Amino acid sequence: MGMVRVLGAIAVGDAPVRSARVRRLLAVLALEPGRVVTVDRLVAHVWPDDPPAHGEAALHSAVARARRVLGDGVLRTEPPGYVLDLPAEALDATLAVALRDRARAGGGADLLDEALALWRGPAFAEFADEEPFRPVAARLGELRADLEDARAQADLDLGRPADAVARLEELVAAAPFRERRRELLVEALHRAGRAGDALAAVAAHRRLLADELGLDPGEGMRRLEALVLAGSPAPEVVAANAPFAASSATNGAFAASPGPALLGRETAIAGVTAAIGDGPVTLVGPGGVGKTTLARHVAAALAGTFADGVVVAELATVTTGAEVAPAVVAAVDAPGASGTDPRDRVHAVLRGRRLLLVLDNAEHVVDAVAALVTGLGAACPTVAVLATSREPLGVPGERVRPVPPLAQDAAVALFAERAAAADPAFALSELNREAVTEVCRRLDRLPLALELAAARMRVLSPAELAADLPLHRRFLRSPHRGADQRHRTLHAVVDWSYRLLDPREQAVLARLGVFAGSFTLAAARAVADDPDLDGVLADLVDKSLVTASVDHARDGPSRYALLETVRAYVRERLDEAGGTAAVRRRHADHVLALLARDGALLGPDAARRLAAVAAEWDEVRAAVAWTTDHDPAHAAAIVARLIDVAEVRMTPEIFAWADALLARGADLGTAAAGVHAVAASGARFAGDLDRAEQQVAAGTGVAGPDDPATPALTFLRAELDLFAGRAAASARAAAEAERSPTLRVGAMAVFTRLLAVAYGGDTAAAVAEADALDVAVREAGDPLLVPWSAYVAGEVRADTDPATALDLLEDAVRLAREAGEQYALGVALVTVTSLRARAGDTAAAARSALASLEHWRGTGNRTHQWVGLRGVAELLADDGRDALAAELLGGLVARRSGGPLFGADAARLATLRDALAARLGDDALARAERRGAARDDDGLVDLAREALAATRAGG
Repeated sequence: MGMVRVLGAIAVGDAPVRSARVRRLLAVLALEPGRVVTVDRLVAHVWPDDPPAHGEAALHSAVARARRVLGDGVLRTEPPGYVLDLPAEALDATLAVALRDRARAGGGADLLDEALALWRGPAFAEFADEEPFRPVAARLGELRADLEDARAQADLDLGRPADAVARLEELVAAAPFRERRRELLVEALHRAGRAGDALAAVAAHRRLLADELGLDPGEGMRRLEALVLAGSPAPEVVAANAPFAASSATNGAFAASPGPALLGRETAIAGVTAAIGDGPVTLVGPGGVGKTTLARHVAAALAGTFADGVVVAELATVTTGAEVAPAVVAAVDAPGASGTDPRDRVHAVLRGRRLLLVLDNAEHVVDAVAALVTGLGAACPTVAVLATSREPLGVPGERVRPVPPLAQDAAVALFAERAAAADPAFALSELNREAVTEVCRRLDRLPLALELAAARMRVLSPAELAADLPLHRRFLRSPHRGADQRHRTLHAVVDWSYRLLDPREQAVLARLGVFAGSFTLAAARAVADDPDLDGVLADLVDKSLVTASVDHARDGPSRYALLETVRAYVRERLDEAGGTAAVRRRHADHVLALLARDGALLGPDAARRLAAVAAEWDEVRAAVAWTTDHDPAHAAAIVARLIDVAEVRMTPEIFAWADALLARGADLGTAAAGVHAVAASGARFAGDLDRAEQQVAAGTGVAGPDDPATPALTFLRAELDLFAGRAAASARAAAEAERSPTLRVGAMAVFTRLLAVAYGGDTAAAVAEADALDVAVREAGDPLLVPWSAYVAGEVRADTDPATALDLLEDAVRLAREAGEQYALGVALVTVTSLRARAGDTAAAARSALASLEHWRGTGNRTHQWVGLRGVAELLADDGRDALAAELLGGLVARRSGGPLFGADAARLATLRDALAARLGDDALARAERRGAARDDDGLVDLAREALAATRAGG
């Protein structure tokens, strides 16, 4: 069989297909290679204008003619229709994608040439402007353009600018509005030493945009023009043989590595990859069919095509729809604070980003995921969505991609591969092939079922395994199949493996099902409550019911996990046995013990403790969810232990948990004051300073003698006094809180007292003590406190010794980033911006201001966000952008969440407003301030971000 060609006129091999009807049939089937296309759909698209009276018979005739062209075994009948069963290299469109991916991975320019040679004209040629071919033809056209641009980039990377110029002049003529192509031409001319021609190319592009579209060139073109005008050296080659730049902004479990190659899914990968970007794509199918694995490979294939990479939100560990949005925010690594709608936080952290968001395992929270995806479509159009679920999301524009079982040959190959891994003596042969084929058939060719069954090759032959399997394991292929039917299919598979275990193994496996994510051996011992847990766990790993991951590189603890379908099954068994409450209690006790050991973040190993808590976050979440419903006092004890984590990371869920516990009105026991402290912490970050003060007062009122929450409440009171400009009161409260030298809040209180002393006017005393404290903290080696000591040493001398202050604060930014201290990082960036602006370094100030705004937007910290925006207003005025500065100032004055102005800040902004009034006039100033006051919070931040971006670009 020759290659099926759709990149031009429909053809098979080098021979054109003479029949127009057969060409159209092949084109429809090639839209979704490897997928069954129903008879009704084929008839509708093969005869779009004049459907035959006997459509199925006419289609059968066309299929017969197509088979004569294709050869045997390619066009298969599979009810309720037909499937074009091709390997990836046998369809030119999927081969082009594969060559692009290999080129992106460093394969070189030859692969790009090979891919481009596949085009013989516009994709789908005569059908390109018709439905359903139009969107696919457009995507393939864009793929071709990307490959052409990448080929030109490869010439540049290989040091051949003259070749790139020759190539690009022709490409620009063919697509004059493709700005990236114009930029490449300007860069190539510049590298070739033709500065005059490079500037002429910029001028021609500017005229074209102005005349035809009324637009100006983008930032990239303006940057290149500035380089040429300045006589700067041509940009250096980044990496030879790297035609596609790889994104570093990936996140989540399968952004870095897709895992082993997929068997039998090549065409599915190509089909799903091509569909990304035309609306949300949902991979649907029963548990165990391989949706997550397929999504992993699609994400890996596409990571480099999105400027901000891939973000994976694993939803299997969330328990309610309310947890979906916080989980997505956490996956973006931009935690928000309480007091804001979580869905709005998702929009805030994703707005403007170009990335692929993978929502994995959405079926149990499908309504919440659907609402989130619908909102993203309107608020964040540059975010592409790929979801996996056992049912469609049901959202507008959704492209549902059912993931079917493996084809028989691929199923046999997968079984043989996994069986050989379980028992190296196993080999597929003519003697056992029939039995293996029967096993695959009875297991409905589900990858998970095959893996579970293959593990039994240590103790059974394929014939014995086939005889042992139940006879009826029917897989329903309808995309609308009900959840119960899907559950029964895999339920039977897991049930079979479960019942092969001895009673002790069954009991341990059921208890391990309470874990929400992966777990250590120590955690398993605490929860499973079995004296020989180590041996039983090893047996469960051998039987492929528990997976093990060993960290050889860092010599960390091994981690274990259950497959999601296994977890769901054994939880049912635990419920039936009446053991859920006792095991959940042990699980919650384990989490509390973990936090008692690692939750206090003070000392040289503070960063290790923070990482240890982060590694167990799924378990913390699960324990809080269960205890909130069954034992609120226990939930309160867990939440109260998280105060240090909350202060360092500003994690949204912690504050939400505290708020939810207080709203229930239940008895929170001895941890009640601690829960109020956590709620106060979140409210002060969110900008609700009045509520923060109320929570501090409430917590102080319920605190018992020597209550462990009292130092935290006192420290928070000191911070709130500082925000309100009550320097003397802040210093007194901080001095009281710092009497707890073994607690993190005690150390933080010292920093707050020094800031209060400096803001109160005694700068010399504050500087002297801050310098001594910085030396002591660095010697002590606490990685989470060193950023703070550097910040305070810089902040207290910002008005008297700005040069030294800037050095210390930039050091604080670096240290905070290294340690993951989000609070210290944000406040340091605010003062760095102010100092750079005062020094007249407008471009550097704009860069740090943008970083500050992005940071506070991600954390949801409105209190410090507004403080940072005051510096942006000064920066814009210094840059001569008075109307924008006035608008921003008006918006800030209308908000209380940053606290009142006092001290040097108040004096500077008063001077700024007077200067703006003098330059703009009172009426223009008032109008600008009213515009700013009318903006909502995100609108005000967006105004500042756009203005800063223009400042950086010199606009």
